[in-house]
Amino acid sequence: MIRERICKLACGLALFLMVGCEKEDEVISLSTPETVELYSVTNQTAEFRFRSEKSWKAVCPANWLTFSPGSGKAGENVITLATISTNRTKSPRTAVMTIEAGGETKTVSIRQRDEYAWFDLDEWMIEEGGGSRTFTYHTNINVKDLMLLATDGLEEWVKLDPIYQSRSRTDYEGETMMLYVGLNSTPYPREGALFMAMQDDKGNYLGLDTLWLYQEPYFSSISADFSQDGKVKVLNTAKVGKGIPFVLMGDGFLDEDINSGYYDEVMNQAVDNLFSEEPIKSLRDYFNVYQVTAVSERNRFDGLSTVFRTVPDHQTTGISVDADRVMDYVKKVEDIDSIHALAVVILNTNQKKGITYMVRDQKKTDYNYAIALCPVVGSLKSETFRQVLTHEAIGHGFAKLADEYVRSTEGSVTDADIKALKELHEKWAWFMNIDSEKDSTKVLWSRFIYDGEFANEKIGTYEGGYTFFKGVYRPTENSMMNQNDAPFNAPSRRAIYNKVMELGLDKQPTYEEFVEFDSQHKPEKWTFTTRTHSAVSSSVAGGNAPWLPAPPRIIWR
Repeated sequence: MIRERICKLACGLALFLMVGCEKEDEVISLSTPETVELYSVTNQTAEFRFRSEKSWKAVCPANWLTFSPGSGKAGENVITLATISTNRTKSPRTAVMTIEAGGETKTVSIRQRDEYAWFDLDEWMIEEGGGSRTFTYHTNINVKDLMLLATDGLEEWVKLDPIYQSRSRTDYEGETMMLYVGLNSTPYPREGALFMAMQDDKGNYLGLDTLWLYQEPYFSSISADFSQDGKVKVLNTAKVGKGIPFVLMGDGFLDEDINSGYYDEVMNQAVDNLFSEEPIKSLRDYFNVYQVTAVSERNRFDGLSTVFRTVPDHQTTGISVDADRVMDYVKKVEDIDSIHALAVVILNTNQKKGITYMVRDQKKTDYNYAIALCPVVGSLKSETFRQVLTHEAIGHGFAKLADEYVRSTEGSVTDADIKALKELHEKWAWFMNIDSEKDSTKVLWSRFIYDGEFANEKIGTYEGGYTFFKGVYRPTENSMMNQNDAPFNAPSRRAIYNKVMELGLDKQPTYEEFVEFDSQHKPEKWTFTTRTHSAVSSSVAGGNAPWLPAPPRIIWR
């Protein structure tokens, strides 16, 4: 009897030890629920936390989401999930992520909700005379939860059928709305967008679909006098170094704009804007700046009627351009060092656009040519024109800086994006104001973080940048490369200073040399407040959405 009890006790103890060992030997332990839910729209993110005792990797075959990182080392880990497409299947979508470490696997279920709303058309191209049109839209969202938002100022020229505004139905499948547009009597195109949206449980707006509207401008003139086309003027002469070349030219300017002096006025204002921010403001004597006159047949950006065949994208803030034509006009400057030139093309329109093409020659390590495209945003003397031109031409085009803002269409940076970013860092010292390293002692701008000279800028590792919400870091909360309404931060100022010394003096300056220069040429102001540029009219439905120039594009030669 005693032996039987001892045996049972021993067996029980052995079973207890086996269970205990299994628990202790668990390789992967989940810190969050095994099911993650995301809203139905693009760029919805969620974090999944777990601990692994060994190196791990994750796989998920779903084509509607991305995640990062895809692998890692032992310890506490976080995977960020992000949707990359809106769910319009009319039912929830599910996926399974599998995490493997040391032969053990754990799975996480991912669910994308099924709210949807979309227009039957992506864009409406409207003639200058205006018109009306009926649109069909589809949704499963209750009328009290579905919102129609509009870009700022759209209600001034687009009218919505009041019948839509008084609907009380809850079934909007195949419903219609009528839009009216009047005559555009201005020489500028009108554009904007309507957004179907809902709010999440925190009150954030979730864009479900967009209808883009573009109305042609009124055209009254066609150029007849092309005698000034290709003429070169010197706007600034270098007094130090070899003379770094900037070449300014305009697109969509007619002969009457040249003959009246307006073309010269625009180019002179552009030069003042380019040299308005430190450190380039104090380095103006290193630059040769030229103006090349370009006479367009029409002020119509259709890819045919202007010299450089620019076409502002109606659905983004980007602009396409004939890069070969731009280089032809750069070379009208006699003996110019074209591979180190910055071409600046000013579009004769007030549209909110902006983009830079950064040209990279894979055989030449010192190739610095770029094309910055910027309309006269707002008006010639507007602060927005100055900011966008500085961001594009000096930030992207000259200093090869990355955007520090995030975009609503992007989520977490992927491993491929990080690999490409590191290659740009290591091979050409591009995008040195963005890093995938969070550790403040290892990030590219770590010296600034621990240098008291820059304490007032609050330099650190702020998550978000390079258009992504997660996985990359920027030096400051705001800057010229973020919302455009603050100075260049210290790491960006160093990149500009280094580029001037490199191209102007064939010199690679030290960190200490930059700090000494910068201490005498600080930006006049520094703001830590990130302003949101209003792009949604509260008079239509309320809310805010950012307007920002398009990310730069790299052209490989």
